[in-house]
Amino acid sequence: MICNSKKTVGPRVPPRWRLRVGMARTATASVLMGATCMLLLSTLTGCATDWNIHARPSTRVRRALALVSPAVVRIDVVMRTFNNGVPESFRAIGSGVIIDRQGRVLTNFHVAGRARRIEITLADQGHVRGKLIGSDHWTDLALVQMDMKQIAAKHLSFRWATLGNSSQVQLGEPVMALGTPYGLARTVTRGIISNTDRYFNASTIDGYETGWFNNWLQTDAGINPGNSGGPLINLKGQVIGINTRGDPTATDLGFAIPINVAKSVIPSLLQYHRVTRSYIGVELQPLRDLNHFYKISGHDGVLIRSVDPDSPAASAGLQPQDILLSVNGHPTNCRFPEQLAAIRRFIADQKVHSTLTLLVDRPVSDSSGKLLDITVETQRLESAVSPQHGIPGWGIAVRNLTKPYLRNQRLPMIHGVLVTGVRPSSPADNADLQAGDIIERVNGTVIGGSRQLQNIVKALRKKKQSAAVLIRRGRSERTLVLSFAPTS
Repeated sequence: MICNSKKTVGPRVPPRWRLRVGMARTATASVLMGATCMLLLSTLTGCATDWNIHARPSTRVRRALALVSPAVVRIDVVMRTFNNGVPESFRAIGSGVIIDRQGRVLTNFHVAGRARRIEITLADQGHVRGKLIGSDHWTDLALVQMDMKQIAAKHLSFRWATLGNSSQVQLGEPVMALGTPYGLARTVTRGIISNTDRYFNASTIDGYETGWFNNWLQTDAGINPGNSGGPLINLKGQVIGINTRGDPTATDLGFAIPINVAKSVIPSLLQYHRVTRSYIGVELQPLRDLNHFYKISGHDGVLIRSVDPDSPAASAGLQPQDILLSVNGHPTNCRFPEQLAAIRRFIADQKVHSTLTLLVDRPVSDSSGKLLDITVETQRLESAVSPQHGIPGWGIAVRNLTKPYLRNQRLPMIHGVLVTGVRPSSPADNADLQAGDIIERVNGTVIGGSRQLQNIVKALRKKKQSAAVLIRRGRSERTLVLSFAPTS
């Protein structure tokens, strides 16, 4: 038996309409597929499309900004410098974050550490004076006190931020950088943590050493000039870093000081206005690529690359190419450069004038040598540069000499002041005194510092007396005669 099934037939469609219907169905499917792709693409990339252009920031982002934004301030400073021995003032702008109810602001050393005048603009645009509490160029941090009497008199209010824990920051974690880039206050940029332990070779800020004792948080959140000192925050509304530097040659490459570094220096800045550290006089180098040469495990110790002359390490008998295994029993293993900062910091954190026991492996020929216990007494860490001071009577600017400067220049440990600039047509210029000269004696008196020289020059100027000045230029010494011009 054959069964014939019947088809259900709808209205007859003319052939030319069938083509149009098919095309319409295809177009509709293409539009829907395209819209789906655009929605998926915008979700993955964050690009603005008709589907998400009106989307609001997430609740976590808005909450984090609400917690921290009221604590972010703009910092306007006036600094003084010397140009050819002539004092000059210039203005600069940076950022900061209020960290407690006492109105203390955390920022960078290069923002406020050398400021002669500080003005702070609060989130509500109220203005108050600021006063430097203390600074630490080694970590590029400074602490500023807002004028609380002014705040009370102007009936201003402020909020303060919560400091997080930078050791818990994760690679890829979303972050936001807040501050005043290029003077544009209340600016927020967003990104992720690109690296949690970025290492830089020690650098300087106008000659002041920085970055010796910490690594950096790297982020692609925009950090531009003016952002310095502002907070880098997580989505919990906690400050995890202080924005410090960007790379002008790169895109979305910024760096922040981990907030745990700031936490470690704030107590000293509050109590002593500076951070005192220990120094023994060694430069360290990771053992990467050297372990096979020295026939040692690649994870044991750190190489002593050089020993400063006239340093505690030199007096104790340490030598270049010694391998430092431990300090007071604390291992100093360093295979990669990012491990250097922690070792430097451990030594620097020891009490000044304390005695350290160093375990040293001194390689002999092609094998490990005998282990040595060497004791060394620490000294106070000094910077190679000191603040500039003007000697207007002679038309010069000078800095006090420091041991690190003399060591770097391979000069003997002498007394005197370093000439940093000479005003044209001044008594000093007329006598051929030059920037880079070291003034050692004036009329036979040994010069111990800029304040002493200022007093001597004032007395000479009052009596209109000339002076025989012994200077060191390079490795030679000579005597110049400085006399006052009628309108010096």
